[in-house]
Amino acid sequence: MKDQTRQALIEAARTLFITKGYDDTTMIDVAVQAGKGRRTLYYYYSSKKALLRAVAETELERILVVLEAVVEKDIPASEKIVEFVMSRLNNVRHSIFRNGSLRADFVRYMRTIDSIRSKCEKREIALIERILLQGIHEGTFHVENIHIMAQLIHYTTKGLENPYIRGEIAGANDTQMLHRTARKVILGALR
Repeated sequence: MKDQTRQALIEAARTLFITKGYDDTTMIDVAVQAGKGRRTLYYYYSSKKALLRAVAETELERILVVLEAVVEKDIPASEKIVEFVMSRLNNVRHSIFRNGSLRADFVRYMRTIDSIRSKCEKREIALIERILLQGIHEGTFHVENIHIMAQLIHYTTKGLENPYIRGEIAGANDTQMLHRTARKVILGALR
């Protein structure tokens, strides 16, 4: 029951942040949208910023689930690592676009979002390490230090997010070209 209430509040906040914008959404708006009392809302979330954090954590968890599914695929590591990177970029972009007006606030709340993301980074780096180990076992990757290489892949991909989201890297028509280029760069570094 608590999880359902928490999810209802998070979804209500996300919906309102999208339709009204973060600044114009009040805690009362969230309680009404969720069909909950104000006391219930404050029991779970002490502030609007706490709700923003919860919305961002939910989105990041959704992305991690997608990335975990990529790691579990029964495909060669050389395909998996490229799919992982492209899936991450596409899912972050989709998350930003899915959240409408939050996209406009994305840069303004980047510090808050980054502090939340840092919790997820360890899990993501561990997923990349699993792919690298698979590639080493398959004999296709030659990596001296798996942890450092996983960090390099993670932070390089993270650095591409903003320009990718803004369409500065690979517009809608260039996605296949980006995929081919990413494949050459990533696999070139791992072989």
